[in-house]
Amino acid sequence: MSSIRGGVEQSRERLIALVLLLQRAWTDAKPLTQEEIVRDLKIDEYPVSSKGPKKIRAYEGNEGAVRQKFERDKARIRELGFEIETVTLPDDSIGYKIDPSSGYAPVIHFTENEQRVVQLALRFCGFGSSGAFSVFNDTPAGDGGLEFSAYYTPVVRALKLHRVLAFTYQSSTNKMRTVEPLVIDVFKGTSYLVARVRGTSEIKGYRISRITSMPVVLPDTFDVDDESLAIAKAWRAEFQKTPSPVDVVVTTNANYADLLVRQYPSALAAQKKDGKVEVGISFENSRTALRFILEAAERVRLQSPKPMKEDLKDWLEGVNRGRAPSIETLKFSGPVSNDVLGETLQLLHAVYVAEDGLRISELATRFSLDPGHVRLIMDRLSSLEPMAEANDGSGRFPAHVIKDCDDWDHENTDDSTYRVDYVNEFDEPSPFMWRDLFELNIALREASRVYQDPAIYSAIEKIEDVASSLVQVELATNEALLDQVQSAVANHEQIKIQYTPGVAEESQTRSIEPREIKVLNGHTYVRAYCTTREAWRTFRVDRINAVLAKSPAGGGRPPDRAINWLTEVGGEGDEVVVVVEAPQRYHFEPLPSAQWLALDDGRHAVKFRVSNESFLDHLMLLAGPGAVVATAKFAEAGHDLARRIAAQL
Repeated sequence: MSSIRGGVEQSRERLIALVLLLQRAWTDAKPLTQEEIVRDLKIDEYPVSSKGPKKIRAYEGNEGAVRQKFERDKARIRELGFEIETVTLPDDSIGYKIDPSSGYAPVIHFTENEQRVVQLALRFCGFGSSGAFSVFNDTPAGDGGLEFSAYYTPVVRALKLHRVLAFTYQSSTNKMRTVEPLVIDVFKGTSYLVARVRGTSEIKGYRISRITSMPVVLPDTFDVDDESLAIAKAWRAEFQKTPSPVDVVVTTNANYADLLVRQYPSALAAQKKDGKVEVGISFENSRTALRFILEAAERVRLQSPKPMKEDLKDWLEGVNRGRAPSIETLKFSGPVSNDVLGETLQLLHAVYVAEDGLRISELATRFSLDPGHVRLIMDRLSSLEPMAEANDGSGRFPAHVIKDCDDWDHENTDDSTYRVDYVNEFDEPSPFMWRDLFELNIALREASRVYQDPAIYSAIEKIEDVASSLVQVELATNEALLDQVQSAVANHEQIKIQYTPGVAEESQTRSIEPREIKVLNGHTYVRAYCTTREAWRTFRVDRINAVLAKSPAGGGRPPDRAINWLTEVGGEGDEVVVVVEAPQRYHFEPLPSAQWLALDDGRHAVKFRVSNESFLDHLMLLAGPGAVVATAKFAEAGHDLARRIAAQL
């Protein structure tokens, strides 16, 4: 606990005080100078050396050290999406203020039913612990199916206001882009900002995960015509100005043919004399067609078109070939440490949403925190009075947190309740960052595939009334059996299924008891107890060929030890480093816990874990020319697989 009460807590109080003070400066139209803040801002000293904490100056030290700490604090605040405005005052000094609307969306009031479906949606598809889950759900957040980014806050705000955005973006090089944002498209769980390049008519897509600096919302506005918006909404990751459809014919076995027909509704299948099945599928362009062949790997044999056979041969010859740097020269940065400012704001937002407030024990459970830690943080929010003497008291200080204690004589052990209090509706704080509205919109849209509830659509309508209709999602269309799987979850049933796992050609019969459904990378997964294997397993819904029977689930199953079952693969197995050229990054970006490093030669190194060598073989096959394994143990990954496929041509 000493580490909690040390420099971390002083940093927390200083940061939260600075955020709320600069928001108040916006409301009062009185920007604060660095000199005023350094001189007057006081926080509690930790660790406490007497009966109560004494007040100390938040910024102490020589002028250079103070300036560095102040600049670091401003940078951390900006990293959450807040826009700190710099103002030149009449005496030529520099003042600072934060427009609350730069970070917070307008207040949205959800009905009880809408809050319920929001809870469901965030469990089904959300950011996980980084997002709004714990604001609505009373259990700890697990892993999330959506990729979290603080960059959504300024992006969504700019879309709402039709304001120009500037950010650095990593493609072949990392350089500044200035764009007019039009829409956020989500394809297979990956988010792209589709925007018009400033000063041109060119419309391009920017993968959110490749934005490398907090986007800045510029004051310039722009108009959007119907034609440009239509082009933006039609954009795809493999967009071509002049689409050239390709008809592909493959032969495969009956089981895999059945899977393809369900995954591609326009596919045509015909039984051949040798027991094989011929399947014809039309694709928008040759790239998409080639990727289909590579994903199918050995399970199909390409029959036509003939030019694609040559393309495939060239591709296979380049699998995992090339020059890789020594792993010892690659220095990946460690995982991002917990952000105390973001953590504190999440606690505050949960209290804002709870009409009757929340107890310490409830907050501790939701956010997986020690109750003493929660008490420490929330007590600071309820008693925070920074610069009270310089600002005529703190009566309008915007934290609004009131503490209710059942036993004030034993306050330090009481399970106190924290609730929000404000003077009038205009003073009501919003619990939503702009990025939260993006997350809720996507999660609700995904959940609408499983849960048939009018409250989902009314909640989406409220979100889009505030944030505009700025998001479109490409929902999965090949999960015909999803309703039956969800019914088994809801009714606690056991179902017997025909399942084609991973890269297998033949299906297997499994009896499973589904417990939970989540979405990751555009696919729906179900966690179930497999009575066939007598173990907990994860199944991809679109690989279920058929539901053969159902019955009541049994009892006495062992507990599921996997806390984050959706992404647990990212923390297991051998560590692998792959070096890729910029166009091949997208194959590796969805991997859980992947770490990236830009190399001097323009390529990128990615570090991740694999528990199955076959998975790595197929990953390198998909990446093809332009990707090479730098880890010596897996230097041959994909070679045998590529040779076997080539032998079929």
